[in-house]
Amino acid sequence: MKHIASCSFGKDSIATILLAIENNEPLDGAVFSEVMFDLARNISGENPEHIEWIYTVAIPKLAALGCPVEVVRADRDYVSYFSKIINKGKRKGQAIGFPIGGMCTIQRDCKVAPIHKWYKQFTEPIMQYVGIAADEPRRLARLKDNQISLLAKYGYTEEMAMNKCIEYGLVSPIYENSHRGGCWFCPNCKIKVFAEFRKKHPELWNELKQLSKEPNLVTDGFKYEMTLQEVEARMDAIDMQLTLF
Repeated sequence: MKHIASCSFGKDSIATILLAIENNEPLDGAVFSEVMFDLARNISGENPEHIEWIYTVAIPKLAALGCPVEVVRADRDYVSYFSKIINKGKRKGQAIGFPIGGMCTIQRDCKVAPIHKWYKQFTEPIMQYVGIAADEPRRLARLKDNQISLLAKYGYTEEMAMNKCIEYGLVSPIYENSHRGGCWFCPNCKIKVFAEFRKKHPELWNELKQLSKEPNLVTDGFKYEMTLQEVEARMDAIDMQLTLF
C-alpha cells in the first residue's frame, strides 16, 4: 500500500507530513495540485507569495526531510472554464462565467481530478493522509476508508499544527493576511482579503475585471450573488476606512 500525503502547503497538511516523519509513519511522498488561472500564460491560481514559497522553500525543505513532493496540474484552467460555451439547454450559447461559490467546479476539475489521475499510475492501493485537525469533528466524520488524519491520531488541534510548522520554519506567507489558503479568485475569500490582494497584485485583479466585461455570461455573479463591481465597492469602502484611521 502507498501512503501519500495530500498537501496544499497550508499549516494542517504540512503538520501532517511532519508528524508522519517524526513518528515513523509510512510515507511514500506527497502530492500537490496547483490550480492554474491561465495555463497558456503560466499564471497560477495560487496566491503569488504562497506559490513562490512552495517552490523555493517548502518543497526543498520537505525533500530534505525525506518527503518528495509531486506537483500535478489539470489540463484545464480557470480561464478556459470561464469561457466555455454551453451547447445545450436554455443557456445554450452562453459562457459559463465565474464559478458558483459552494459548488466549485474549479476545485473538482482543476484541484482534485489531477490528484486522482496521478494516483492511477500505482497498482497498489492508496492510503491518503489528509490535513484535518483534531478540533474539526465535522470534517473528520466525512473521512473515507482510504483517508487518515494524523493530526487527529496524535491529538493535534489547528493551533498545534501551526506551532509545529513554526518549529520547522515551514509557515506560508499566506497567513500574514488570511487564515486560509486557496485560489486568489475564490468567491469564498473575505472582502478584506480581496482588498489586500488587490493592493499587492493589481495586475491579477485586473484579470478578473477584464473577464467580468465579457458578454453573454450565464451570470454576472462573482461572489455568490454579488457582481465583481459590487465586491469592489465594498473593497473600496475598506480601503477608505484604512486611509481614515
